[in-house]
Amino acid sequence: MTTRLKAPASAALAALFWACAGESDLRRAVPNYDDFSGRLVQLNADQNGDGRVDQWTYLDGNRPLRGEADTDGDGRVDRWEYFDERSVLTLVGSSSLGDGVEDTWTRPAPTAGGEMQVTRSRQRDRRPDRHEYFRGEVLVRAEEDTNGDGRIDKWERYEGTDLREAAFDTTFTRGRADRRVLYDARGQSVVETDPDGDGQFVRVQGEQVFPARTPGAFE
Repeated sequence: MTTRLKAPASAALAALFWACAGESDLRRAVPNYDDFSGRLVQLNADQNGDGRVDQWTYLDGNRPLRGEADTDGDGRVDRWEYFDERSVLTLVGSSSLGDGVEDTWTRPAPTAGGEMQVTRSRQRDRRPDRHEYFRGEVLVRAEEDTNGDGRIDKWERYEGTDLREAAFDTTFTRGRADRRVLYDARGQSVVETDPDGDGQFVRVQGEQVFPARTPGAFE
């Protein structure tokens, strides 16, 4: 069984070599084939040249399925890549604490509204429960599943670095807010409620709320 790698059939697969061509043998991509079908199933590489494999790409022939990498050389995977059926990179996973636990996912392509989406698992159990939307590096809004039932029940809106609105579905079933807190430029708040769920909010008098939080500051 040969280990000579044939020329990749697509630009997407070629990109997976991470510019290995022309590097030393330590950094070249090493292919692995299925013993029965002969199809290419994995590419391994040592990107930093320290003699240890730190990049793994899993394939179905010439079609990349997913990739893993240890970018800081500590022996733990800290980057995960996922591809669709057209070999397009659709999701990049990372570890917020750098401990090998995948808990954050970034979509390389912007949304229809031009925002970049970052999804987090605050419990670090690989179940997404917070979705943040950025313009450039500025957080503009966020959606959150606060009770872990898989449904969004909290919405946040930001202006610059300031939280302007936090809205909640207190029923945890409607899928839309029935209570919200509005913050002005000084951080002063107004509480409004929509008890009938008809979209018409009324002000709640004399209710004290917590001050606005810094973006990204989680409980």
